[in-house]
Amino acid sequence: MKHASEHPTAADVPWRNADDLYKTIDSIQSGDAPWKCYQFSYTGPKPVVPPRWMEETYELNARDVVLVLEHQLDTSDFNGQSDYAPYQEFNPQGDRVYSNLMSGRWASREAVKNFMFYRSIWSS
Repeated sequence: MKHASEHPTAADVPWRNADDLYKTIDSIQSGDAPWKCYQFSYTGPKPVVPPRWMEETYELNARDVVLVLEHQLDTSDFNGQSDYAPYQEFNPQGDRVYSNLMSGRWASREAVKNFMFYRSIWSS
């Protein structure tokens, strides 16, 4: 598993800019999670002369997150690449390093909370 100490530097990143990164992401054809387009607009109270953003219709293009995650977990490319348990990582100066969801405080708190819940069930 890769952690913060192994993350690439800016010189190692294969994209020139954000647009280049987005084009690379859009070109990925793995899996069959189609894009869906959702249109939405502001529906709350409006002043007499509303700002333009209250009048506009917006589009959100997204894929089914659950289906994408299922595809990711199902592919061998991700084998051994995920942390399934919370962990703490520190740099050489002793500062906490947050590199993904499982290195965060939330994951640790949830693990402790769930442990305490199940421990109370088992001990009764």
